[in-house]
Amino acid sequence: MNIPGYDQLDMSLYPDLGISGLEDLPADGPLRLEQIIHQTWKTTSIPARYVAWMTSWVDKHPTWRYMFWTDESARKLIKDKYPEILPSYDSYLEPIRRADAMRYVILYEYGGVYADLDVESLIPLNSIARKYTCIVPQEPYEHPIIDSNFEHLVINAVMACRKGHPLMKRLMENLPDHAHMWHLLDSTGPHYMTLHYRHYTRQFTGAPTDNDGVYLAPAEYFFPTIDPVKFPYMRERCWQRFRSMSHIQQTACVNLRRHGLQRTPYPYSFTNHHWIHTYFMTRYSLAGPSELRSFIPRAEIYQGA
Repeated sequence: MNIPGYDQLDMSLYPDLGISGLEDLPADGPLRLEQIIHQTWKTTSIPARYVAWMTSWVDKHPTWRYMFWTDESARKLIKDKYPEILPSYDSYLEPIRRADAMRYVILYEYGGVYADLDVESLIPLNSIARKYTCIVPQEPYEHPIIDSNFEHLVINAVMACRKGHPLMKRLMENLPDHAHMWHLLDSTGPHYMTLHYRHYTRQFTGAPTDNDGVYLAPAEYFFPTIDPVKFPYMRERCWQRFRSMSHIQQTACVNLRRHGLQRTPYPYSFTNHHWIHTYFMTRYSLAGPSELRSFIPRAEIYQGA
């Protein structure tokens, strides 16, 4: 990427975004959230593309429960336990909105870790789960900064939270009030989650390590790579508008140029997101399928109250 006038820039004014290493995490002690991995798909017939990433979770967490949620079993949970949100849930026209909504309900009801099928587990979450009761990741720094001039877009493709946490309660209970939103990002997805994360943390006066605290994890922990779908747009935006951008946007553009698209996870990255964009089904081949219990025999599926 060639930014007009880039050679004349003082590079010291544009430091790298993000962190340079892993924080101090406990090496032993009890976990502060339930040892359950939650994943979801329409049925138990899983496209082959996801199988290796799904098995990475059970391989890295051999003592954790593995609960799998189909469209049918997730709706059954909501009908059984939270019928007040069922009309809004059923009204969503796009399946991704239901997939977003169900994860807040599941984590509130059970606790543990939720992960999309295109998220690969790289190292166990035990160490960070000993320190925090609720962990929410953020998208790569460049995504919201270059696009909208703000930092810290919370993303729901991976979340870890104790059972009954008030943030998950808030996310679950406010779903009906946002069902009218035109875009899925605003009604159930990352923009929705960012809004309620901000509201919650403004009202909560404790520390992220408190029982009701929320820890916003660095992008390097869970989302160390750039979305390849967004990369051309961000590059073009930097090319066209660099001189009129805010300083933080210019910093993000320089960061984008320094590190490019072909990034690899850090030694301390807990996960890697492969950016499949499952809800844009026409963009990718989802060949297969494989039956869930053929590769995760111990998978549990909710059968009802």
